[in-house]
This record gives sequence, structure tokens and C-alpha cells, in this order.
Amino acid sequence: MMKQPNPPITKRSVAETYQHRPRVWIYSGMIVAILIGAFLYSVISMDLQFQQRDVWDLFVRMFRGLLQPNVDFLLGRGEFFSGENGVPYLIMQTFAIAFIGTTIASILGIPIAFLTARNVSGKVGSKIGEVLLILIRTFPEILMALILVRVTGFGAITGIVVIGIHSIGMVGKLFAESIENMDRGPLEALDAVGANTMQKIRYGILPQVLPEFMSIALYRLDINIRSATVLGVVSAGGIGANLIFATTYWNWGDLSSILIAIIIMITVVDTVSSRLRKKLI
Repeated sequence: MMKQPNPPITKRSVAETYQHRPRVWIYSGMIVAILIGAFLYSVISMDLQFQQRDVWDLFVRMFRGLLQPNVDFLLGRGEFFSGENGVPYLIMQTFAIAFIGTTIASILGIPIAFLTARNVSGKVGSKIGEVLLILIRTFPEILMALILVRVTGFGAITGIVVIGIHSIGMVGKLFAESIENMDRGPLEALDAVGANTMQKIRYGILPQVLPEFMSIALYRLDINIRSATVLGVVSAGGIGANLIFATTYWNWGDLSSILIAIIIMITVVDTVSSRLRKKLI
């Protein structure tokens, strides 16, 4: 049987190749049209209307009030604003809620991370860990706080429990990724000398991943401080409740003091945690 000759290769110029390019613009145009249509439908269906009030006048009043913070409330001085009624105490309580919740999440996230890591627990164990982390991350913090506040009551304990549970979802996932991406050399050396699983974790895994675990925990602390501020809205402790009260009663001076304190706290924590993460990684 004679072998059929290969068809000759036709050479195209750059212009011809450009003319025969795939017509992807049609699909791109369809996707853009669908997104624009969905956006317009969403705007129309919401029936957006401004309330019958002088928005500009209210905005000016709010802006002027924010420029005149309540100094006594901000510094926690005076008979009424001293102790638990002052901003310094409320800010420290907000930070404590975030710190304790992050610590709890970091401790509980370590065993879940080892369960989720495929190079430690295998495919079956990792699937169980992934499902568990997904379930934890499913419920927003506000929703979880609204549920738990009926059990744990109003106060800081609710904020700690909510942040501690909800943070496990993200912390455990990042911990597991750190374990999966670590160097396999030390584990192979421990295998060669007959080390058991606990010895591999103690001498082969933890020394490699602990600095990254600390970095992840610090990053999560930054997020949880903001979350602790919001959780106060549902009476889960911290300064959030006072922020809502100041907004509800149009007390712009108190609101300004709270915002100043929040900005200072987040800036300080973010600066310190960023420097610590640079040293750890």
C-alpha cells in the first residue's frame, strides 16, 4: 500500500492570519450585553427613590458635626464618659474580642488544617476537612451573631464566640495550604529513619509551617478587628453598639469620636502586624 504524500503547507502572511483569527468578539459582545442588561434590570427592579428630605442640608449638618468630636467621650473623661462609657474602654474591648477570637480560631484551626491537608491525611480525610471548612464559612458573621446572641446573651462573649468560630473557616484553609506547599525533604528523611506520624508532625512539619501560621493569624486579626466593630451592631460587645446609637440619634459629635478611635486602632494594629509578618516570613 502506497503511502499518501503529506499535503503541502500553505504559508500565510500576517494580514491573512489576522483575518482568519477566531471571532471571539461575538461571544465577548454577548457577555457584555447580558451583563449590561442584568445591571439595568436590577436598577429598574429596585425602584430607587430618594426620601422626601433635603439631602444636601443633612449632609452639611453631618459633616459639620463630624468636625466637632466629643473630646470627653473620645478621651473617656468626665463623670458620664469615664470607665465603661468612654471610647478608650470600648476600643480596648473591641480589640480584646478580636484578639481572643483569633487566638481560639488559630488553635482550633491547626488540627482541622492537618485533616484537610492531602499530604497528611490523604484524599478521604482532606475531603472531610474541606466540607467542614466550607460549612463554617457558609454563614456570615452577622447572621451567626444574631443566632448565638440568643444563646450566649448580649455582650463581648457573643462576639468572641462568633469570631472564633467563623475565623476557623479561613484560617484552617490557609493553614492547610501552607502544609501542602511545604518542603517534602524533611518528611522523606524522617521516613527513612522510621519516624511515626506524630514525630513527622513534630519535627518535620511544624518547624516549617509555624512562622507562616503566625503570619496568617496576624492577617486574620486585622480582619477580625473590623468584624468586631461591626458585630457590636447586634449587641455582641465592642464599640459598634455606640456607633449605631450615635447614628440613630444624629449625635455626630459622638460618632466622630468613635470613628477617630476606630481609625487609630486599625492603623496601629495594621502597622504592627505588617512589621511582624515581614519578620516571620
